[in-house]
Amino acid sequence: MRFSTRQTISLVFFPFSFFLFSLSLNAQELQWRYEYNSARREAVQKNRPLILDFGTEYCHWCRRLDLTTFRDPAIVRVINEQFIALKIDAEKEVQLAGALRIQNYPTLVLAAPDGKILSTFEGYLDAVRLHDYLQRALVAVSNPEWMQRDYQEAAKAATGSDYARAVVLLKSICEDGKDRPIQGKARQLLQEVEQHAAGRLAHAKQLVDKGQSVEAIDALTELLRQFAGTQAAAASGEMLTALAARPEIKAHQRSRRARELLAQAREDYRTQQFLCCLDRCELLASSYGDLSEGAEAVQLAAEIKSNPERMRQACETLSDRLGGLYFARAGTWRKKGQQEQAVQCLERGLQSFPGTRQAEAAQVRLSQIQGRPTRHADFKK
Repeated sequence: MRFSTRQTISLVFFPFSFFLFSLSLNAQELQWRYEYNSARREAVQKNRPLILDFGTEYCHWCRRLDLTTFRDPAIVRVINEQFIALKIDAEKEVQLAGALRIQNYPTLVLAAPDGKILSTFEGYLDAVRLHDYLQRALVAVSNPEWMQRDYQEAAKAATGSDYARAVVLLKSICEDGKDRPIQGKARQLLQEVEQHAAGRLAHAKQLVDKGQSVEAIDALTELLRQFAGTQAAAASGEMLTALAARPEIKAHQRSRRARELLAQAREDYRTQQFLCCLDRCELLASSYGDLSEGAEAVQLAAEIKSNPERMRQACETLSDRLGGLYFARAGTWRKKGQQEQAVQCLERGLQSFPGTRQAEAAQVRLSQIQGRPTRHADFKK
């Protein structure tokens, strides 16, 4: 076993034989477990977080915790229904207490189903405070509805080869860096998409090595379109820039790029993605105005702008984008330690775009910012 410098800790299985208590279980009593390894297995099987109560036989505040807080009906209900509760005599299980850095009693430890420590609390807690901490733990290990919804959409998009949309959704799910079950699945799917994109990039490099520059440009352009947001797409952009500098293919590449942009704009128009269509048309008009594609893009943009219903849809899409930008800006303020500015961004996003996925995520982040901090231990096997 070794201690880690990271600010997380995970429970591991120990070959301990825990003391047993006789307990009559009823609706007003907590369903305590007294054997560590079996409690860990049950937590994994039922996908429930754990609450570990470290105490000693002659600890006054431990007894008071048992007689008051742990008999509160709300506490009993939430723990019995949503947690695996484990009571540990720290004087008998010295190795486990030492591994988890337990020094004072009582100490309560909240852990995820996989054993990762969520928070540690020393001393007596009344029912109100403990209930609040339990709810926070449930939020930390739960999959928010918007994450589940976006993961399903991302999986569907990936299956349909709409990798660019899948990447956007998956990165949004993983953004906060937590280890919710749905986020693990999202990271795995994102890695699969990245590997697929990397294979396309390797093929394009082979074409370049064979002197097939035009074909390589086609492959790289398709990679940029289909796998936008991946690392391979970023690398393909750099390769395209280098290839475009070659005089013999500058004209070909420019004409091809204009045709592709126009085709994408037409597809956006057909699928009623009017804001994306306007963006592409503006690029075509400004960069390829001397080509027939630029002139057609101007006409296509005019058809959207002259139709109030199409403009309404474009504005709604832009509002969704702005909500996401407020959320991202709040994250930047948080990284800089400017919590007040972060709260202002989140509140403005909530007020401006109520009922959206960004608003739901902003509400969760606001709760995290305004909650009380907890002490985290650090341990690895």
